[in-house]
Amino acid sequence: MATAETIKDRVAVARSLTSSVRDFVSGLSEDQLASASACSEWQVIDVVSHLVGGAERQLVSVRRGRAGQSGPPEGFVPLGNDEISATNAQRDIERRHQLKGGILDAFDSSYAELYEELDQFGPDDWSTPCWHLRRGAMPAADYVDLRIQELAIHDWDIRSAFDSDASINPQSLPALLDMSPAWLGMCFRPSARLEPSVVFRFDLAADGMQEVPEDLRQSPVVTVDGDRFDFSGAALPVQAWWRPVTLRSICCSPTVAGLRRRPWLPRG
Repeated sequence: MATAETIKDRVAVARSLTSSVRDFVSGLSEDQLASASACSEWQVIDVVSHLVGGAERQLVSVRRGRAGQSGPPEGFVPLGNDEISATNAQRDIERRHQLKGGILDAFDSSYAELYEELDQFGPDDWSTPCWHLRRGAMPAADYVDLRIQELAIHDWDIRSAFDSDASINPQSLPALLDMSPAWLGMCFRPSARLEPSVVFRFDLAADGMQEVPEDLRQSPVVTVDGDRFDFSGAALPVQAWWRPVTLRSICCSPTVAGLRRRPWLPRG
């Protein structure tokens, strides 16, 4: 787990990303909010609804964790990954309709409450187990990285609807790279064994990757065998996660510009 100082810095990154998303969305017209986002099932406003709901659910999880409750909430019914994805996508559309013209107010209040809660965490509290729908109990510190991931990727989903050159906010890169192993594990959907294996190589030092800090530049390799995957290197490039690859394998692409994806975890 990251040090308490690193986690504190990442909470600050999450706050900055929150402000960036809020400022951009507040400048959009109703017609723009109704535009198709990079998530194929969602309008831009649905992506905002998803970010609101994510902050609310995270707040509940960390509060329960601090109260010693790291198991599933009352009434929890386990679902498969695909069922979770489809249910979540529709849930956030319905929530957008419920919020109607109050979605920015809900955005403001949900993130204000979340950060107020996180500000109460001391250096020894970040290992507190907190419930997560897909991962079960995980350290509270992981929720900070997860919030950065959600804000950074969905910020791109929104901005790319209006700017084909939009890119992922570089503030998010260290956290996204750190959580690569766990994220790839959640993204992966096994298929029949592939012969031969499919190999992807990513060059973070290549032209067009200037925003990647020098200490994060690598050339990782991902090998997909269909029923399993493996990768070399400490982490994968942030922009390797968001293009679905056929054969229900790992989700890889060296660039996200111009691509469209589903509003849930990418699937092959």
